[in-house]
Amino acid sequence: MNFQKLSDKELYALCKEYGVKARIWRRRFAGLLPEVLKRRLYKKRGYTSIHEFAGKLAGMSKESVDKVLRLSKKLEDKPFLKDQFESGSQGWSKLEKVAYIATPETDKDWAEKLENMSCLAIDGFVHELRMGRVIGQNNRLGFTDIGEIQPEKTAVLTFRLQPELEGRFRMYKHLLEKERKEPLTFEDVLENLLNRNCPSCLENRLLIPEMQD
Repeated sequence: MNFQKLSDKELYALCKEYGVKARIWRRRFAGLLPEVLKRRLYKKRGYTSIHEFAGKLAGMSKESVDKVLRLSKKLEDKPFLKDQFESGSQGWSKLEKVAYIATPETDKDWAEKLENMSCLAIDGFVHELRMGRVIGQNNRLGFTDIGEIQPEKTAVLTFRLQPELEGRFRMYKHLLEKERKEPLTFEDVLENLLNRNCPSCLENRLLIPEMQD
């Protein structure tokens, strides 16, 4: 291929394509390292250590190798997450975020969330879990408002969200809590969003009988 004949757009597209493939194959190579270590294959092939083996064959640093091996050990009893690790379908950073809190029971659900949520959204979900606002039901992880004080008059709204939007909403809640330095309910967050982005909603509140105090 003559790269000089490519337009800027074509060259950039090729860079992105090759970059994605390079990351995936590097992850797949890393997924082999636990078995290489287990068999001591690096010694059989004349390498002094697993670090030299990975460094010379794939340009991996000692720190990356150690990180991968630690991550692999945490995923030994979690087949769905382990498959994502070995296939290279998910990055190490995303896997590492959930490896230390996932269980064999929630393994499949975490794997599904990694497929559908960004790294930032996963951060928000993990934060909610550690704050005790995420519970497991039938081996699935979901959000709960248990323990929050509810007003006497409430309306129940039920709607579906795409996983990415769900994650963004949780992250917005997390950032708002950090800003205010206090825990917030979903209602607080929704009110904040409406007040910021729809001032007329607040102005017209008294025109709606159902919303009067």
